[in-house]
Amino acid sequence: MDSQHLNTKRMGMLTILFLAFLTTCGTGEAFAQGADSLFGFSADVRTFTAYAMMNSAGAGGEWRRAGMNPLRSELRADLAGRIDSTFQLRLRNFHESHGRIMETYEAALLTSGPPDFLLSYNPKTTGEIAESVASDSDLTELLAEFYKKADVPDLWAKYRPLIQAENDKYKPFAKLAMEEVDSYCHLDSNYFTGNSRRINFQLMPMLPYYASLTARVNGEIYIIVGPQEDQPDQSIFYYYLFRYVVMPLVRSDSVDVNRIKGLYDSVKSKIDMRHGHWNTLVAESFAEAMDMRLERKLYDLDSTAVDSSLLTEYKFGFILCPTIYRSLEKYEESGKAFGDYFPLIMKSIDMSDEIERWNKFWSMQ
Repeated sequence: MDSQHLNTKRMGMLTILFLAFLTTCGTGEAFAQGADSLFGFSADVRTFTAYAMMNSAGAGGEWRRAGMNPLRSELRADLAGRIDSTFQLRLRNFHESHGRIMETYEAALLTSGPPDFLLSYNPKTTGEIAESVASDSDLTELLAEFYKKADVPDLWAKYRPLIQAENDKYKPFAKLAMEEVDSYCHLDSNYFTGNSRRINFQLMPMLPYYASLTARVNGEIYIIVGPQEDQPDQSIFYYYLFRYVVMPLVRSDSVDVNRIKGLYDSVKSKIDMRHGHWNTLVAESFAEAMDMRLERKLYDLDSTAVDSSLLTEYKFGFILCPTIYRSLEKYEESGKAFGDYFPLIMKSIDMSDEIERWNKFWSMQ
């Protein structure tokens, strides 16, 4: 995989910045504490309904030069004429009033699902995404109405097996990814199985290529990605698993994290940030850099490919990513557990140096 492929693969998570890593809705299942049972790959009618509605509202953005995934194009054609113009206008107004962002529709995971799509989640185990529905109830009402007017049961019967087939392609790689992240961070063998009821992976062809969203509620993690051009492998899971490892460390090291919080003002002076959480930016910078360390090995990437990817991440606001990436080389040599080494990386970050580098970089653009 060359630098172009690596950068393209990351495009969704780089442009859909600072999502809450904590959202979803419990299923009532009892999950065994093993790696095989930790991961779920079932297609979800809630997300299907939400992103069908997003497409019906007029969302036509696409990252891939060759255009939309064929299933997305087919669904859009199937949706044509299913709803009346008045409701179509309501959907379009909702979409435009929410910045046309995919995160808005992700909140469908906080509902009970069809036909009523009532809010159903535990605030104590739900992350930042719940903030969007706390002050905006339109989504749930529109989902219920869209489900009925667009005859989503009919669409679901057609598209569910097709989406499920896409999800199943990634099953062989989830456990492998978790084992590699365990090994890289020197985690306890039950780190993931002991801290999550479920990690639900959903590949959603109705999203743009490379889109990337994460969420958690009631102890369950959801990973929602758009279609991919690369062949399935374990790398698609790295970033999310690393983020799950890093976020608690960021929260527990508030002194050093807040010591360099002034960097966030520098980022916002150049980048239009949608999410105002410095902790999230720090955690995602770590996750991106750690992901890249594993992908470098997996794909046997040369320094040119790595530098290109670091530059891409830097441009998208991950100001700490290059520094963290270099620090991880020393971490790997230390033999220490990542949780023990994390404070050393944080203490080594010089805010003045980072601001100077950031300003110099943008002055040359």
